[in-house]
Amino acid sequence: MKKTYPYIFVIVILVALLGLVLYLGFSGYLFSVSLNALSTDLPIGKVSEVTLSPNETSVLTFTIDGDYLPGEKLDSVVQIRAGDDCDNVRVRVKGVFSQGLEADFEASNNFVKATDGYFYLTEPLAGGNKVTFSKSVILPSALANDNYILSIIVENIDAMKENIWGDYEIA
Repeated sequence: MKKTYPYIFVIVILVALLGLVLYLGFSGYLFSVSLNALSTDLPIGKVSEVTLSPNETSVLTFTIDGDYLPGEKLDSVVQIRAGDDCDNVRVRVKGVFSQGLEADFEASNNFVKATDGYFYLTEPLAGGNKVTFSKSVILPSALANDNYILSIIVENIDAMKENIWGDYEIA
């Protein structure tokens, strides 16, 4: 009489399933690590805030890798806050890539783009208040698939001083 071991089949199936789970888990981990290594320090889907003081220019600088396609829209909110020591400041913003190309933004209704490439805040910003500048950055179609630096230049000139900007023309 031949002796059978029915539980061996169950053990073989469980070992195979364990191997499959380990393989998929490890490959998923490696995939997520490679995505993180090829990302940007631009806070995608988050808020970046810059606080201005009187007669100050601030720059937000982000490194973006070449894995993003030219013309791609990166969702990142940029907010501008007037410092408590400010009294009705005028704000203009411009984005420039390390290759010298201008960045385009999905700007809020509070900003208009002028022919000089700057986005101008339509009304002075009171001290302590903040305004959302953009909801996303749009990469220029002329960008090569290479690492580049995005600098968002936020300029603030006290509204009570002489109008040194002069008139600007809306694009």
